[in-house]
Amino acid sequence: MPTTAKLPRKKAKSSKASKTSKTSKTPKRTTEPIRMIRDITFFGDSAIPGGDAIYESVFQAAKFLAKSGYGIVNGGGPGIMKAATDGAESVDGRTVAVYWQPKLASFFEGRNLANITDESSTSSNYLIRTLGLIEKGDAYVVCKGGTGTISELGMVWALAKLYYGCHKPVILYGDFWDELIESFKKAMYIDEVELSVLYQATTPEELLKILKEHESKIEKSCQIVRTGDEAGFILSLKEQEEPEKRTKREYNRVASAYHSDNIGRLVAKEQLEEFFSLVNPPAKVLDVGTGPGNDLKVLADKYSVTGIEISSRFAEIARFENPGIDIVNTSIVDYDLPKNTYKGIWARDSLHHIKSTNLDDVFTKLSDSLVEEGVLYIIVREGVGEIMEVEKKSYDKVKRFYHLFSANELIDRAERANLELVKIDRTQRSHKWLVGVFRKKVS
Repeated sequence: MPTTAKLPRKKAKSSKASKTSKTSKTPKRTTEPIRMIRDITFFGDSAIPGGDAIYESVFQAAKFLAKSGYGIVNGGGPGIMKAATDGAESVDGRTVAVYWQPKLASFFEGRNLANITDESSTSSNYLIRTLGLIEKGDAYVVCKGGTGTISELGMVWALAKLYYGCHKPVILYGDFWDELIESFKKAMYIDEVELSVLYQATTPEELLKILKEHESKIEKSCQIVRTGDEAGFILSLKEQEEPEKRTKREYNRVASAYHSDNIGRLVAKEQLEEFFSLVNPPAKVLDVGTGPGNDLKVLADKYSVTGIEISSRFAEIARFENPGIDIVNTSIVDYDLPKNTYKGIWARDSLHHIKSTNLDDVFTKLSDSLVEEGVLYIIVREGVGEIMEVEKKSYDKVKRFYHLFSANELIDRAERANLELVKIDRTQRSHKWLVGVFRKKVS
């Protein structure tokens, strides 16, 4: 790390950014790399207008980093903050804002309603808001600013020294920093460790090179998962979120918007009609992955139906739309189903959100809950492997885990769970889908 009087500018070879951006027709699929630096917090002045050279520089930096797979975090205000959001959003990058909404600060410019991000949180306490920006970022890009930026720089600079060795990099962005740091050295007690945690960059390519080099230098000493109050101040391996928890969190976030965009919509009407032909009423039926309850409403016209939904927000909506119907807010992975109860199970667009290591247990659980010759009707994404996919919908960008099924895998897992194949179909919507129909064997 740099220890010279002047901050070395990290020169980088030209880096080719991805030419493929996310659109509704070509969703971006990623298997997220296991890395310590994933989200970059931008600090800077709120008064810099669009069109200014500094604004444009930050826009391009955030755009470049977002195309390289990094999330962009900022304070949700105008100026530098909006430039960072706009840059990342121009390539459909993931954006996060931590807003400050005080009641008594008369000179605060206020939340910028035009700075719209994928995720956000709000605090009325300036220090707590600043800690949120610090904790959410795995690296900091400090741009030109005023006293607010100075306070943020002071905090991340001090933390980098205190947690030296697993510290988050502090990158001073722009060509004006040398004189300022020299002044600090002359007037203050700044030691070599404090200088060594600072980097300087003037181009997006230099930013990327610094991030990669810093992570490479510290990765051997920080290859553990950190938890507790201090975890947000240092770099470490991120605790890998279980796909089921990720699904729950993401669907809670978009549930209301999804519902508004899809009220009463039946995307699998043909398959529902086939299910009706296979499961004769009266019957108890289970709907796995109820969502806002569109399929549930149709099923309830013919059967005594129970819904299972992992998202609490979707479960609330489904209960509102289907009063009197039993809807259990839980994960099918964790829930103990009653045995020998259901004549039919409808599982549309749900089992592919479960990771491979849990799927055999889930198939067995579903089979055990069926009566003899009961029907399991499954609709899942077709493909190979497990992916994280970010897809731009009309209502929002949605990030989801998928276990992609081949026909052979679907059949094999069902057979291991004492289910015999009735039929396998393929259908095409926005993606390729498998429709699997199975019947519980007679013992």
